[in-house]
Amino acid sequence: MGARNMKNFKEASSLYDLTTLSSTILSEDEQTLFYVKTTIDSVKDGYQAAIYAKNLQNASEVSIVEDGFINNCPTVNGTKLLYLSNKTGITQVHFYDLVSKENRQLTFSLSPVMHVQWIQNSQSFLFTTQLDKSTESFFTWDKNFADITTNTAPFYRISNLKYQADGVGFIDPEKTTYLCEQTIDNFDVTVISPQATGYGLRRVADCNTEGTIIYFERNLVEGDDYNHDSGIFAYDRNSKQIQHLTQSFDTGIFGEGTVSPDGNYLVMVGNSLPYETPNQFGLFLYDFKTTSLKKITEGIDIQFADNSVSDYYQNVRNPIIHWHPDSKKFYVQTSEYGSVKIYEVLLNGEMLNIAPEQAVVKEVVISKVGVLYALISKPDRPLLLAVYEDGEWKEISNSVEESYQDYSFASYQEIEYTAADGGVIHGLMVLPADFQADKKYPLILNIHGGPYMMHAMNFYHETQYLAANGYLVLLVNPRGSYGYGQEHTYGVYEKYGKGDYTDLMTAIDGVINDHSFVDASQLFVTGGSYGGFMTNWIITQTNRFKAAVSQRSMSNFVSMFGTSDIGYYFYKDETGHDISRPDKLWESSPLAYVEQVETPLLLIHAKDDLRCQFEQAQQFYTGLRYFNKTAEMLVFPNSGHELSRTGRPSYRVERLKAILDWFERYRSK
Repeated sequence: MGARNMKNFKEASSLYDLTTLSSTILSEDEQTLFYVKTTIDSVKDGYQAAIYAKNLQNASEVSIVEDGFINNCPTVNGTKLLYLSNKTGITQVHFYDLVSKENRQLTFSLSPVMHVQWIQNSQSFLFTTQLDKSTESFFTWDKNFADITTNTAPFYRISNLKYQADGVGFIDPEKTTYLCEQTIDNFDVTVISPQATGYGLRRVADCNTEGTIIYFERNLVEGDDYNHDSGIFAYDRNSKQIQHLTQSFDTGIFGEGTVSPDGNYLVMVGNSLPYETPNQFGLFLYDFKTTSLKKITEGIDIQFADNSVSDYYQNVRNPIIHWHPDSKKFYVQTSEYGSVKIYEVLLNGEMLNIAPEQAVVKEVVISKVGVLYALISKPDRPLLLAVYEDGEWKEISNSVEESYQDYSFASYQEIEYTAADGGVIHGLMVLPADFQADKKYPLILNIHGGPYMMHAMNFYHETQYLAANGYLVLLVNPRGSYGYGQEHTYGVYEKYGKGDYTDLMTAIDGVINDHSFVDASQLFVTGGSYGGFMTNWIITQTNRFKAAVSQRSMSNFVSMFGTSDIGYYFYKDETGHDISRPDKLWESSPLAYVEQVETPLLLIHAKDDLRCQFEQAQQFYTGLRYFNKTAEMLVFPNSGHELSRTGRPSYRVERLKAILDWFERYRSK
């Protein structure tokens, strides 16, 4: 019998084959696991997400909410399922009866609904959407909302400092995001409160067992464009009163509030410092009996969130915190050393790591008897479904895992070096599936965005594609990355292009010295967002790279201060200076040194990116061409900052082709 023909990721079009699972929930009898399966439709050039039910007894899988649209965020109450769908044009809450198969729309918002969940022990549900700030606390949907004429004037009058957002466009100053309540039997809506969800968090709200109290996150100061602090609040459905549970701290970010099954505690992630992006989250516990709030992870230098980088996952909605039914412990995700782990945490803060080695735990759901189900990713196994019971993980067959049985994967090796100041430089080197140690391979340094993110031990299609085409891919987590403690994360703050640059060069030197298969004469570099900034910066500081691809990049902090949707506060914090010191902003800008560039550069940018505006690529490209440097620019219309992850699939494919083609142009054969 002949050897089985293996598939690989050598073609950029392999992106169309990607399938993911997410948003897992258990049926009340715990015999069925519901989840969202997201696929790519190459004909419609878009995505579709269907809700599936997997029988845990016989492993069968069946679609219960149709393909062809984006259906996600399922939440179950007995035989009644709520979910979000864009089938009517604007994402709304829909109802599905698992027995009768009845399917109907429940909300009729003029703005997309962003979240839905049941209120325990009731026929009511919570959802979030944008409403007019003048909205009364109670109203009834106009079911003919689609016929309402909206403002189509070809102009905007702007008076707010925060007037735009990537992926949204201009912000309507008369609207804000509200947490609302509604029953499944009528269209009457109770508007509870303005609502916010912190950076990197997922849980919008939680309820006590009786369904009488709702816990949610909102901004401490509404309408202040400079203040991004948030707290946890409690809403009493009977008295309609709202209590600020984290008011013992005047500042900070507190989110993911999750109430224990016995109703005695509320655990949350956050920190008590004024909002700054690099501040790590810790764990805080609110005791309802003593009305006291304390940090239970004092002295534990870990980031409590999933900050892993990938272009694979879609529609990930599950919270990062889950209580055990005994209310004596809970489970939480962390980002550490290139892995996303899951910890069992006691009320006193004692922690036990129960995660599989060298993996990313993307989502967790827990049964009524304390059995954990998880979606797990590894570099060579895109998606595992596993159950944690009696102290060990056991895999459960799933259709996504089965679909990758015939693929060959690039493998990951950990690398670690010591920075000039004694800090850690950790990362991952990706080896082609047919790697041979006696050959020489060109190497691509791939720099993540953020900078407060983390390359991780998960499936990453882009790296698989580049490796399949004969490249080593180096994924470094320089200072500024999450996963290595607060000092490491804070090491890039007000220091862009300094220690982070030397960290990356140290890693390059290290792998060249340690591995004879690295071809030091064929080095390439790419990255997006912050990684795009670093790509621009690197080629102004060194000529050791044969070619570079800069994506959704930053080149001029002076102009970016006024054009980015977050420029007026983020880049002031990141550089330590505002527009009153343009000389200091300019010192950190790659454009200031553009004449020094000798490396051929391809700039890839989305035309409608409001985070790193298109003008950033334009300026750097113009500067390069002005000084007769080798540069080209690839611009994608009708796309934003998330192009490489959730953008139009055909654009994502063309982007991958362009990166490889540019490197191949300058690669020695």
